[in-house]
Amino acid sequence: MAPSATGLANGTNGLKAPEFGYPPHNVDGPYRVLDQYHSKPSKLRVACCGAGASGLCLAYKMEKMLTPGSFELTLFEKNPQFGGTWYENTYPGVACDIPAHDYVFTWDPKPDWTTFFAAGKEIQGYFEGFAERHGSKKYMKLNTKIVETRWDEEEGVWHITTEDQTTKEKSEDWAHVFVNGTGILNSWKWPEIEGLHDFKGGLMHSAAWDHEVDFEGKVVGVIGTGSTSVQIVPSLQKICKEVQVYMRSPTWISPPFGAGALDDVHKGEDVNPGQRQYTFSEAEKKRFAEDPDYHLSFRKSIEAEINGLFGMYQQGSELSNHFREVITAEMNRRMGPGHEELKSFIIPKWSPGCRRISPGDGYLEALVQENVTPVFEGIEKVVPEGLQTRDGKVHKVDIIVCATGFQVAFQPAFTVINGAGKSIKQDWTDGPNLYFGVSAPRFPNFYTIVGPGATWSNGTLLPSIETTVEYSIKCMKKMQTEGIKALAVKQEALDEIYAHFDEYHKATVWKEECRSWFKDGKIKNRIYLWPGATIHFLKSIKDPRFEDYDFTYRYKNRFAFLGNGDVKATASRDVLGLSTYIRNSDHEWSVE
Repeated sequence: MAPSATGLANGTNGLKAPEFGYPPHNVDGPYRVLDQYHSKPSKLRVACCGAGASGLCLAYKMEKMLTPGSFELTLFEKNPQFGGTWYENTYPGVACDIPAHDYVFTWDPKPDWTTFFAAGKEIQGYFEGFAERHGSKKYMKLNTKIVETRWDEEEGVWHITTEDQTTKEKSEDWAHVFVNGTGILNSWKWPEIEGLHDFKGGLMHSAAWDHEVDFEGKVVGVIGTGSTSVQIVPSLQKICKEVQVYMRSPTWISPPFGAGALDDVHKGEDVNPGQRQYTFSEAEKKRFAEDPDYHLSFRKSIEAEINGLFGMYQQGSELSNHFREVITAEMNRRMGPGHEELKSFIIPKWSPGCRRISPGDGYLEALVQENVTPVFEGIEKVVPEGLQTRDGKVHKVDIIVCATGFQVAFQPAFTVINGAGKSIKQDWTDGPNLYFGVSAPRFPNFYTIVGPGATWSNGTLLPSIETTVEYSIKCMKKMQTEGIKALAVKQEALDEIYAHFDEYHKATVWKEECRSWFKDGKIKNRIYLWPGATIHFLKSIKDPRFEDYDFTYRYKNRFAFLGNGDVKATASRDVLGLSTYIRNSDHEWSVE
């Protein structure tokens, strides 16, 4: 028996189409011709973990790409509000390191961004507005955390366990297809420092910012030098009595990428070469809104510039060496004369890009202010009154801020178990095992949106999210219309793409000795990054290579979807649909 449809809260697309039913799990007896038109879709039930950018894109694209009424969707979101990282991260200075006009869904531009690099609150507002305009909220089940999903090979469905984050009650649900839209950087964790929770003052993590804490006139210790610290330190420097920055590792602080598009906006004005931020005037926003072609050209020039810089990741290339010289000179300029110990520590020995580059207005300038103390000695432990470094010195502080980022979720934060009873954790013993960052062998009908192996190191992320979502939906449509019960990528295909990764990355800067989440937090490890620029990844994943998948069919004949000889136009009495191949010129045609 098929599981009941009533358990999927808000899980319909609002369109009545009673002719679409759930497919049978198993068919007894000899093969019989189905009484249906060619490729009639069966009703597909889809569950997605997360209602951030990936979940919102999935809801929109399923409505665009699948037949109305032929699917059900629920976006399970653990937070009380959707938005993902932009809802969760509210620390001072939080912003995106990609120019705002390209940090949008590619088909949904926003002409009135306040600044060239948008603040987190404005980005969250963009996603909230998108959900309102496109009716995405009806698919959401908020305050609901996915705990486990288990594949039932016999029925061809995922059995899902969820937990209500208010009552802590657990519930059961199911879906034909499961989409993991949580992203890699989703679960934050405290740094592993002895005595951290023995501290008697204020303690907070950048991903769980406490806005009730007053920093005015306080002595604050900030742990970390990554992209989060780069944004927090300049904000705290302006209001704190003292900011101690515990420098855990060097980092490249770059000039802005994609800023060439501002040349036309600046119109020859003198611009501070170290300033990456720019505030758009009302006149400029008005022109973007009223001249879509001009705005499109502006957006395209940003994207083209970023894609064109991929050569910097080739070790020893002219572009890589050029960037090292330019960024080193710019970092020295921004720190000013002196500060030799700081310069020696913070400017890396490895090439730009080995770890993700952190562009940041004001960070280097803040580090050399009188009320900021860079601390180079490693932290030995936290004591009740502050932090003790390895030289035995105790640094007294009122507040500790852990700007240490996220636990890299190369594996899902919830339990995923396949038909053999094996979890992803058990299956991925030697690291991630994910084809094109989306499909895992032995875990059918399970799609990860931009997981390890996709593009995280360079370029804008949203186009990769969109294209991976579209890839997943193309797989769903094939299941719907061709009687496919399970679609699972072949291990041999993944082995070969990883062999290509390994050979390709022998010549990239990512192989150098930096500790990076690209390498699962290790110095030496397989590099889980797409071997090419973002546009190269998009070309590769635009359409599924179904020859890389194994199919399990619902019926005893793989051609059962051909049905009774009708096409949709016959069944719906659509006269024009019965002659789509008759045309006046040689253009593409199709039959529904």
